[in-house]
Amino acid sequence: MIFSSSSHERNLSLDVLRGMAVLGILLINLYSFALPTDVRASPLQLDDPSLIDTTCWYFLFIFVDGKCIGLLSLCFGASLEYFARRHDQAGLQERRLWWLGVIGCLHGYLLWSGDILFTYALMGWVAWQWRELPLRQLVIMGGVLICVQSILLLLMALLPESVNEEWAVYATPELVSEEIQQYRQPWGAQFSARVSEYIGLQAAVIISGWCNLGLMLIGMAMARLGWFSSGVNHSINRWLLVTLLPGFGLVVMSVYLGWLKNFPAPYTFLTGSALHLLGSMLMAIGYALIGIRYINSNSLASLRYLMAPVGKMAMSLYILQTLVCTFVFYGYGAGLYAHLSLSQLMLFAIVFWLAQIALVHCWLRYFYQGPMEYLWRWLAYRETQPLRR
Repeated sequence: MIFSSSSHERNLSLDVLRGMAVLGILLINLYSFALPTDVRASPLQLDDPSLIDTTCWYFLFIFVDGKCIGLLSLCFGASLEYFARRHDQAGLQERRLWWLGVIGCLHGYLLWSGDILFTYALMGWVAWQWRELPLRQLVIMGGVLICVQSILLLLMALLPESVNEEWAVYATPELVSEEIQQYRQPWGAQFSARVSEYIGLQAAVIISGWCNLGLMLIGMAMARLGWFSSGVNHSINRWLLVTLLPGFGLVVMSVYLGWLKNFPAPYTFLTGSALHLLGSMLMAIGYALIGIRYINSNSLASLRYLMAPVGKMAMSLYILQTLVCTFVFYGYGAGLYAHLSLSQLMLFAIVFWLAQIALVHCWLRYFYQGPMEYLWRWLAYRETQPLRR
């Protein structure tokens, strides 16, 4: 699966790509952990930004935002395909997805409403039902689903301006101040707001989850073609021409048009979001293609050495990121929410990356898998799993 498998079932490309994705996701999740919501949508929402802060925003928006979660979705789909080859028990996989959803709910309700595990469990269950589709249908359905949310946003942009202006607006200074005060409160005082937010996000999966599902199907197709095991063949240039380059063009177009228009809220949340979303999904596929080609070419041995253990403990690190960041930024810890600039948060992320990489290398010297991976497998397999080496 995406966050766990036993040692003899490991796929090097998946581990490396999964590790890179889970570290990259931290960069974007820091918006939610440490800054008001609208900062992620527009650089004009940054509070008294320096040139470095603004540069960080554009870099994240163009190269990271949406791409890492897309890369993780591809790995999820590929893992579903490999699991289907190894196991005949459909019930086992469904238990894995069930418990992934339960863990996601606990994560979302108790710690952080930005949880993605529930979305992966739900969309993963749908992808699992389609695992026997022919390769061509997997690719076509994946491509269509990737486009669904962008098309919906573009259609909404065609509605009368008065309709969209009722909800496609930036938060007022008063609402931003309330948001900051909310996250600086103790855990109990945040609980009701967090539950309300997470319920809303769970309901929104019906609309927003299709991109993830589409990428899972594409990941399943890539695994069926053997790309994660043997690398992408010489046709990679053709595939990059229809994924990475168009995706990059759409993302740059979205931010350029926003810059020309001064990032008005209706554009940012509708047309701009549609272009950026579709472009990011295509770029994620392009990232995966480049990654698996070089991972299997033996030209990035040091990167494989660093990232493969991170991918083996991706779920544990994902939960650890929440525990550390909520303690650092929320009111029941250091209370640094909205105190650091974006560039300072990027420096925090780099230091945290190094700490996570060192942690997983030390942990895996003594244990076969991470603590969350162990818990998940124990729940799904209904039997104890080897942990200590």
